[in-house]
Amino acid sequence: MYCFFFYLYMSLIFGFWHDTTPLILEETLQQMFAATKPLPHDGKDFGLLENMGFGLMRTLNTSESANEKIILSRGLAPILFAPQGRIDNREQLSHHLKMHNEPQVPDGDFMLASYQKWGKDCVNYLKGDWSFALYDQNEKELFIAKAPMGLNTIYYMQQQNGFYFSSSIKSLINLDGYNKQLNELYFIRWLCLWDDTLAIHDTYFKNIYCLPAGHTLTIKNKKIKLHSYWQPQSNTLIHYKNKQDYADEMLELFTQSTKARLRSIKPVASMLSGGLDSSSASYMAAELLKSSHTKLATYSHIPYFTKSLHQHSEGQDRVLDETPFILATAQASGNIQPTFLNSKDYSVLKGMTDAINILDAPSHGAANLYWMLDLYSTVADQGFGTLLSAEGGNGSISFAGLDYLLPLKFSPMIRHPYKFFRNQVAKPLGYTFFMDYINKKRGATNNLEKYISSIFLHPSIQEQYEIVNDIQVNKKDFVTKIKDINEIKSLFVTNFYARSNTSTAFGHYYGIELRDPTIDVDLMNYFFRIPNEVFFDDDYNNRMLVKRMMKGRLPDSVLFEKRKGLQSADILYRIKAQWAELTMAIESIKCSSVVNHYLDTKRMSETWYQYQKQDYVETFKLQTILKALQFGLFLQMHFD
Repeated sequence: MYCFFFYLYMSLIFGFWHDTTPLILEETLQQMFAATKPLPHDGKDFGLLENMGFGLMRTLNTSESANEKIILSRGLAPILFAPQGRIDNREQLSHHLKMHNEPQVPDGDFMLASYQKWGKDCVNYLKGDWSFALYDQNEKELFIAKAPMGLNTIYYMQQQNGFYFSSSIKSLINLDGYNKQLNELYFIRWLCLWDDTLAIHDTYFKNIYCLPAGHTLTIKNKKIKLHSYWQPQSNTLIHYKNKQDYADEMLELFTQSTKARLRSIKPVASMLSGGLDSSSASYMAAELLKSSHTKLATYSHIPYFTKSLHQHSEGQDRVLDETPFILATAQASGNIQPTFLNSKDYSVLKGMTDAINILDAPSHGAANLYWMLDLYSTVADQGFGTLLSAEGGNGSISFAGLDYLLPLKFSPMIRHPYKFFRNQVAKPLGYTFFMDYINKKRGATNNLEKYISSIFLHPSIQEQYEIVNDIQVNKKDFVTKIKDINEIKSLFVTNFYARSNTSTAFGHYYGIELRDPTIDVDLMNYFFRIPNEVFFDDDYNNRMLVKRMMKGRLPDSVLFEKRKGLQSADILYRIKAQWAELTMAIESIKCSSVVNHYLDTKRMSETWYQYQKQDYVETFKLQTILKALQFGLFLQMHFD
């Protein structure tokens, strides 16, 4: 007997089947529910079909969501259907499906009608941030689908007595029947950034997997089948005579994408860092909100220890305080109300421990967690239900391109012979024949072997997995020779899958829906059709797609700033002010046997005390020791 249960709230679904008694089914259901019950929600709905049940914990983030419900069909093909998320092409679907596009019709109705018309191919017709689960009683088959891009998650695991899934990993790791174990190889790979072949479906917990975006999962007769239905790298490149034509077309798609993500019954805010991506997204949202006489509220993190930043040795190459760029964007828009947060009362350690409790995972960017969580909590406390981000921008609108893959042309060689030789002759030859020499010349942040030596992985683990030997023999490094432009575009998409899980979990916890207009599926499909040379001008300046898009909109000071912002630029001075608290945390993990197995805590402690005596410590060194500390805290919390 297969029993299915599904629950959905705050963009969260979970469910299971297994062969057992009704009493055990109810206990398992309550366990999965209890793990996520504290997360914000506005209502619930339930549906039953024989020994199967679906549930809905409703969040009112759009006018249509007020009528969202579990759908039960008792016709010739009995099904239960649990939808979640937002459908952006309702008007288009209403024509194909002969449905009314009215506010009382929830997005889930469009998902189900699409399935009933196109079957499993419906995933190719739905646009937006969505996922759903459907059980077909006649076929005895469970079908779970997830949007090509977006901020939503589906975790799953199969055990001898059944199958379980959830948008929150908490529902799975807290089950009585689950024997919590560390996925050791995944943990080491993320700690060291050692291997770029990370399975996009793995998690930090053994036997628990994540359904990647653009995938479906089917389970029938206890057999799981995964299918990747979105493969934009196969899209054919398009060629226009004028590079501005690409920018105009992308701007139109970006406008549509941003407009779709403003559909909210709760106020919308935006993250604004001062960089190209967040500035573009915030500016566009503010422009669209003018018609409703609504100002866009933006939230930005800025340094607290501003007087100490003049001591920063990285100030020549990085922007340490992006306040001027944020103000310039707000002034150019005329419809942005910026809020600046210095997170002076949110400690670095609290950011790391809170994040572990929310994510049930450590984070590569441990040094940034305090201000990220401060921003999310502030946005939620001030009544916003939607927060725009632009996390995917580097892999879409502001993509840098690869100069050594540019086609050889006579005019650039005449105008800029040095740049031509450096970018299109020296680089390709260097990557092909002199990679070892180039690696030796790189700094610690760009060399994989040096990075691993700085991350405090225990020597015995390095030897066990032969990590350094693997790097040297297989010539692995952060920078690899890319032969095709869509190859690196695909890497951006893969990396975004991992980051999106983090953003989704934060949204669940704080009761805000994160939406990213830079990863819209139409926009991404078009992005994969743009040739490499479009991202450059004739002077070898890169990121030109977004600069052409936003020229005359964003100020030139933002568009053409060549330095990148340094996140948590004052992290050294925060650490100095919070030294005792962080020292206690390092001493704490030294007492854990599991942490000592994976981390060289003795060297961590010695290094930490050396930093205490130094007036200045470079940001990279602080980031690596904080990352190692958070990975240790994760082990201590979950596996001690």
